[in-house]
Amino acid sequence: MTAASASSAWSVDGHVFHYRAQVESGPRVGGFVSVATPAGSVLGQVLSQDVIEEGGTRLLAGEGRLVGRGPGPIAFDDAALTTASTDAVATLLAATSSPLQVGTLTSLDGVTAALDARGFNRHTFLCGQSGSGKTYSLGVLLEQLVLHPRLPLLILDPNGDHVHLGRTHDGVDPDTAAAYAAAAEGIRVLRATDHGDGDPLRIRWTDLGIAGSAATLQLDPIADRDEYNALLHIVSDRPAETFGTVARAFEVLGQSGDPVLDAVRKRGENLQVDRMAAWASQAGRSLHEIWIEDRPRAIVADSSGFEERRERIAVAVAVLQQLWARRKERRALLLVVDEAHDVCPADPSDELQELAVELFTRIAGEGRKYGIHLLLASQRPDKLPDNVLTQCDNLLLMRVNSAADRAALAQRFGFAPPHLVELAGTFGLGQSLVAGKVAPMPLLVQTGTRLTPEGGADVPTDWAG
Repeated sequence: MTAASASSAWSVDGHVFHYRAQVESGPRVGGFVSVATPAGSVLGQVLSQDVIEEGGTRLLAGEGRLVGRGPGPIAFDDAALTTASTDAVATLLAATSSPLQVGTLTSLDGVTAALDARGFNRHTFLCGQSGSGKTYSLGVLLEQLVLHPRLPLLILDPNGDHVHLGRTHDGVDPDTAAAYAAAAEGIRVLRATDHGDGDPLRIRWTDLGIAGSAATLQLDPIADRDEYNALLHIVSDRPAETFGTVARAFEVLGQSGDPVLDAVRKRGENLQVDRMAAWASQAGRSLHEIWIEDRPRAIVADSSGFEERRERIAVAVAVLQQLWARRKERRALLLVVDEAHDVCPADPSDELQELAVELFTRIAGEGRKYGIHLLLASQRPDKLPDNVLTQCDNLLLMRVNSAADRAALAQRFGFAPPHLVELAGTFGLGQSLVAGKVAPMPLLVQTGTRLTPEGGADVPTDWAG
């Protein structure tokens, strides 16, 4: 760094640049700079930074990538480096194809942060600990996905946070509200509790497939081979309508005259499988039937009203089984799973959870070629299986206090610069790092304002007064 230049940069290949800068006036990690190369000024983004000492003076030293349109790869040395102007960065990001406006840049107030909708044809992981604004930010993202792309959404919502996705809240600009209402037409909300205002959230035993049906009964194909085999054959040999309801299925098992099948019935009754509220009635429709018959713009499957955890897992298994069974239809969709660790845990505790993890792993590995794309939201990376996480090409990272979790995220998601991942420990409410196919470059984002009411809410803390 020369005496005449407060900050200077150099590059060997014209793509990656290195720099030295004064501590008080230098750039910040994730920020944008203008580099005065011999061929003209080019925008760059700082991706790493350390403090060093040279000649008794502390300096910032780091590297970044040139992101603006330059004259082509060209080496340079001792180029002046200054903070990029707001207009230059705004112009750069405005070139994003299929933009989803989710907020603003944290480094440049007022510059819109736009994600590329086309990037959601890759799997996405949204991570943020409790209190980081994860659910609110997911709501903003879902609104943008409703407004702009035509990709159908199937949302597994265990806490009822997104049940109002189909309507705007009071105070939204009338033109914006009208545009959103038009885009949101066809959003269906299926609730675990039947409110009498539409189809409730229900599944059929047959939606689970043989493996899923057996898993609800805790049947192992080897240890319980007689009962498992008897169930397999009766489901395969009888018409599907025979098992239209669980009550009818158990009736058929009890009337079969086969002691093994009657043992299957007794097992189900002892486990109270027949009393699960998630089963569809003969006259009602299942989630799968609504998805296939009505082809809605989006389904929000609110499972918060189910008393038992196994019912939420059964809904997820039914969805995954049927999507995979019909995969060759190549009907593109985005499967959004909030609190994904609840239905796809790293350490499954029973047969039904094990099957859910197996299906998530299969879809994470092979689903994209059939148009099945995942958006998984969870509080920590170690709560989800590695075989699922490593298939995600997009990372939306909110505040994570644990240094071990941040290190694990940097290792699993190599496309996210480690120094930016490390910033997640300092993020405020609604701040995030977005990296991968959904962003033209790694972006530090402050989530914008929601258009729709938030369904869930924390318990008020007025008791603290």
